[in-house]
Amino acid sequence: MTEDPKRTLMTLLSDNWDESGVGFTPKFSTDWYDEKEEMPQVVVSHIITEQRPLGFMADPTTASRKRRGVYAVDVWSKGNQERRWKMVEEVSRILKAKCDAPGGSIEFLLVTSWRDLDQFDVSPKIYRSRAHVEVIYYA
Repeated sequence: MTEDPKRTLMTLLSDNWDESGVGFTPKFSTDWYDEKEEMPQVVVSHIITEQRPLGFMADPTTASRKRRGVYAVDVWSKGNQERRWKMVEEVSRILKAKCDAPGGSIEFLLVTSWRDLDQFDVSPKIYRSRAHVEVIYYA
């Protein structure tokens, strides 16, 4: 059975986080951040996955398929832009270093973009940035 890529990505980030370089360790989770949990947080969630058959298959019901998944990695920091920036840099460092050997069933990953999704209508402000991460795996 194929390991869930979002769990693989979360484990990759938490296992390779350099607390001494960043100065703190966030909470790592999947799907959505916990409002009651202390900030900062790193959350991995699934966006979309495409499946493609591999060549000609004798039995398409059992044949392996190439999957291209897109996942979001969100970093959250309450009232602190500097922590958000440190998390963006650390997540980018880890994913770049492990792009061709991320672990689990993932063969390759690529960070395609970062964007800020800050929430200024709450107090203290929530600073959030999201990266899209494309992964290739077979199942």
